[in-house]
Amino acid sequence: MRYQSTRPKRRFLAGVSCPKCQAMDAVVQVNIALPEPDEYIECTQCGHSERRPDSDEISAKNHAQDELARDALSTGTSGTVKFKL
Repeated sequence: MRYQSTRPKRRFLAGVSCPKCQAMDAVVQVNIALPEPDEYIECTQCGHSERRPDSDEISAKNHAQDELARDALSTGTSGTVKFKL
């Protein structure tokens, strides 16, 4: 049996900026194996952390977006496009 550390495994994510402070190359992915598997990212500059959404949340969001697109097609209207100068 392989040795499994109980310490969190941390990996820097190259080319990723923090969603909060926008610091480049400061985001770390943290994997925890024990007591319960968990995964999240955190910024080494500002301390911001964020969990990965689970598959149920993702599918619910995609379903809601699909319904909005279908409703727009059925009513013959589409979204408004705004150009930023």
